Amino acid sequence: MNFSAIFHQFATWTFRAAIAGGLVGVVYFAFRGDADMPGAQLVTAQHAASVSDALPCQPIGQMANGELVYSMDCVSPPLESASPTANAN
Repeated sequence: MNFSAIFHQFATWTFRAAIAGGLVGVVYFAFRGDADMPGAQLVTAQHAASVSDALPCQPIGQMANGELVYSMDCVSPPLESASPTANAN
């Protein structure tokens, strides 16, 4: 058997193994989905965070006149009457 025939056999079986591996991957994703992928874990974390979004946000600072400063991401800041500095003025 010459080198060219050996290389041809090796290339043929390598290509077949790659196709079989691809099919196994497609079948795995068809049955398993992407539950163990990082994107699915991120979605789970976002759902958990959306439950805590209903709670009032914590202030990140205070202005010179006593007003509390909240983050731009704060969806539900507490009422002004609930802050202790607003009652002091």
